[in-house]
Amino acid sequence: MQETARRAFIATLVTVGVVVLALALWKVRVVVFLLFLAFTVAAAMRPGVEALAARRVPRAFGVLAHYLVLAVLVGCFLWLVVPRALDQVDRAIENVPTTQKELGDAAQHSGGVKHDVLVGIQKRLQDLPRASELVRPAVAVTVTAFEVIVAIFFVFAAAAYWIFERDRAIDYVCQLLPRPKRKRVRDTWHLIDLKLGSYVRGQALLIVIVAAILSFAFWAIHLPYWLLLGSFAGLVEIVPVIGPLVARARLQSASA
Repeated sequence: MQETARRAFIATLVTVGVVVLALALWKVRVVVFLLFLAFTVAAAMRPGVEALAARRVPRAFGVLAHYLVLAVLVGCFLWLVVPRALDQVDRAIENVPTTQKELGDAAQHSGGVKHDVLVGIQKRLQDLPRASELVRPAVAVTVTAFEVIVAIFFVFAAAAYWIFERDRAIDYVCQLLPRPKRKRVRDTWHLIDLKLGSYVRGQALLIVIVAAILSFAFWAIHLPYWLLLGSFAGLVEIVPVIGPLVARARLQSASA
């Protein structure tokens, strides 16, 4: 009886601990996601930092060089791609009804899914706040923008920290394990980090190549909204198998 009671008590403690840990992780899910994103960024740029370190470039300068290159790429993207994409978006929606009267007229002359979408948009327009009620949404947008900036800074800071402290963390975890299992855990950890970094770099390169090639091809055949369609086709490459199928269906509907 004592053995049964002891096992039941231990099982109850384990169950409660798992539930409490799951609830805690759910409450801090944003932080957990940002940490995983930071580990992914660190895994992606670790080979470059290590290659620079092999050439006697300090790891701190290697990390800063990667961030500088990323900043330059983002700046070029915002300078070259975003204005053209916004122009195409404006041209795509210039014939879309915006006022309540135009939406009502369009809804009366349409049917099926289109009718439901237009009626839904009309209801949303009726529920929009008045000018005197826009102060609170503006404050919310400002707070959201600040949170996004803090999240980006946290991700890059945590990624830089993980570049320097990963091996020390692995050693600390391995010290908690039996000696025969330490080498396997360390090798497995290194392999996961290597594969994750390779996958992220490969996917990023694939997205850029597909988006660039398709955008150029659509521009060459004078397809409307060539940049939006090419960028969309490249972005959905993140999802294996399903992404290209979605892009193909979207391109067929757009060309039709």
